[in-house]
Amino acid sequence: MPNDPEISPPRYLTDIVETAMGKKSTRWTAPDCGLSSAHRFSVQLEDNSKVFVKAATDKETGQWLRREHFVLSSMRLGFMPYVIAWIDTPGIHPVLISQDLSHAYWPASHSGVVWRDGDIDLLFSGIKKLSLQTAPPDLPALYNRKVSIWSQIAVDPEGFLHLDLCSEAWFGRSIDALIKAERDADVTGNCLVHGDIRSDNVCFVDSKVVFVDWSHAAKGNGLHNLATIVPTLYLEGGPAPYMIMPDGGGEAATGCADHIQRLAVDRGMPVWLKRVFKQIIAIELEWAAQCLKLDEPDGARWRDI
Repeated sequence: MPNDPEISPPRYLTDIVETAMGKKSTRWTAPDCGLSSAHRFSVQLEDNSKVFVKAATDKETGQWLRREHFVLSSMRLGFMPYVIAWIDTPGIHPVLISQDLSHAYWPASHSGVVWRDGDIDLLFSGIKKLSLQTAPPDLPALYNRKVSIWSQIAVDPEGFLHLDLCSEAWFGRSIDALIKAERDADVTGNCLVHGDIRSDNVCFVDSKVVFVDWSHAAKGNGLHNLATIVPTLYLEGGPAPYMIMPDGGGEAATGCADHIQRLAVDRGMPVWLKRVFKQIIAIELEWAAQCLKLDEPDGARWRDI
């Protein structure tokens, strides 16, 4: 994980970490990538050892960090960073101190995403192991949605059609199948679900993949782990989603609908991210069409967006 230049952490956080570790800190650096409103630092201590510090900054990030700590401390699996210390006391937001992975290979950085030869195979192997794990009973469960987003789009399709990913005629022929696939998708189960597998939450230590940021972990259908990454993985040079999940029509239709809705309602989304979302929607729409035996979408392809 390449790091930004050395920075100064909040004084309270320095005191908490040095007290918990019983050592002075000598250098604090921020990760090169990742999206979080929590404080995140790789911290070098006076004996040259390192720890990773993640500190909540408000009530929401505090809830997420408590979930992450619960999973990491309950499961203790090889594809997770291990917990070193946990500070959750009245009057301050919680702080998690865990294994530092700055020495690992991180495919994602602010300069782009680079998967080395063999990385994607290791990633899929790790996702398979992850998806076979039974989640702790107290972990929040995924639930099937009660209202179809595609049904809402069908009522007022102008916003979706404005993306130019398909014609109105294609939409009319395909919408019933997309609605059915979304309604039939089953995310429930007892498997461990990471909740946010993407390239900047993955690193490699020798021949082992490690997943970080377990703030949105849940129990549900293990297929959710794979389904959430294959569209963006394709965008980053990986295999097409249909080659990995040829029976993933429900996951493709659901993910596509989610991203369409997010793009429509998030008015503050930066232009570059809007483009990425549109590319992912195009990938998921094509994936859904292939799985559901629909005609190929007759609009812009993701590479042309």
